[in-house]
Amino acid sequence: MGSEKPRKRKIWRILKIFKELKTNNAITESPLRVIGENGEQLGVMPLAGALRASDEAGLDLVLVSGTSNPAVARIIDYGKYRYEIIRKEKEQKRIQASTKTKEVQLSLGIQENEIAFKMKAARRFIDDGDKVKVCINRIRGRQTQNADKGVAILNDFAAKMADIADIDQALTRGGVPGRNINLMLTLAPKKKK
Repeated sequence: MGSEKPRKRKIWRILKIFKELKTNNAITESPLRVIGENGEQLGVMPLAGALRASDEAGLDLVLVSGTSNPAVARIIDYGKYRYEIIRKEKEQKRIQASTKTKEVQLSLGIQENEIAFKMKAARRFIDDGDKVKVCINRIRGRQTQNADKGVAILNDFAAKMADIADIDQALTRGGVPGRNINLMLTLAPKKKK
């Protein structure tokens, strides 16, 4: 079978997440404002002096900001810094992707047993950490006169869910004026204290 080629896909993902910074001999800017390994200011010095200081510390010289005047460089362990940044970005991406919005539709003529059924589904969504959009769509014709009943249904639904959910987006009215009315509100899981 011979030697196998390394998978480039994983490397590409890392490069997509983390923008590589110039380190050590790749830095061409001079003079540099140098920040030490403990965050202390070492002052403005030429590139050769900054490289010498990083060699004495046994760490890397990393260009943090090349656009400022003078450019800013830090003396840090680049591998450890890179690992921490990638880990934080992955965690933020995971948290951002985990919250979704589910929808529960009600109607003006809904019965109590149907509300209980829809509330059970909404509680399941909230327990999973998702937001829930509760709406009454397409109130048309003569039903538009009873739009206040829809507002009462949604407010009652939110009140019954108050033990596990907060109102994330207040009740809004939408739709085409004169043709139909759409009512909706969004519930989010209660924040843990």
